[in-house]
Amino acid sequence: MAQERSRGNTEEEKGKKAPQANKKKRFILIIIIFAVVLLLSGIAAVKMGFAEQLLLNFTKEDTEESFIKEPDFMYEVPEILVNLSDGGRGRFLSVKFYLGYDEPKLEEEIERRMPEIRDLVNTILWDTNAEEISAPEGKENLRTELLHSIDGILCNGELRGVYFWHVLIQ
Repeated sequence: MAQERSRGNTEEEKGKKAPQANKKKRFILIIIIFAVVLLLSGIAAVKMGFAEQLLLNFTKEDTEESFIKEPDFMYEVPEILVNLSDGGRGRFLSVKFYLGYDEPKLEEEIERRMPEIRDLVNTILWDTNAEEISAPEGKENLRTELLHSIDGILCNGELRGVYFWHVLIQ
């Protein structure tokens, strides 16, 4: 009788363990299927190009700087050398910069209007002194003033930026 009890208990335990084992197997199978579907979705997203766009959008900060792209074209403005308005000290300013833009037709207008652009830049630089340019924000202020002034006389497009090659005070 003791053997029957132990046999009965074992069969009962086996009966209880079998559904638990089946539940574990089902759970593991579901996890594997989910992982495979997730992996295949990721591969499909990479192949179709969605992943790169999602990553770019996810990592992009919501600042103005993150939306600024480099201009497609650059035009080299020849070096401009002027006397500074430093009260007769005989100081000179040498500036060389590039104009950035996206419209290809703007290059022709810049070339055609270069005498006007040089005159405009000279006028701005003549009213500048060494202390203004040497100040921490001086070159940025000069860049902004040049950008807005030159862009104001152009008709066939919009400048994207002014990029200094050098600003030299002697």
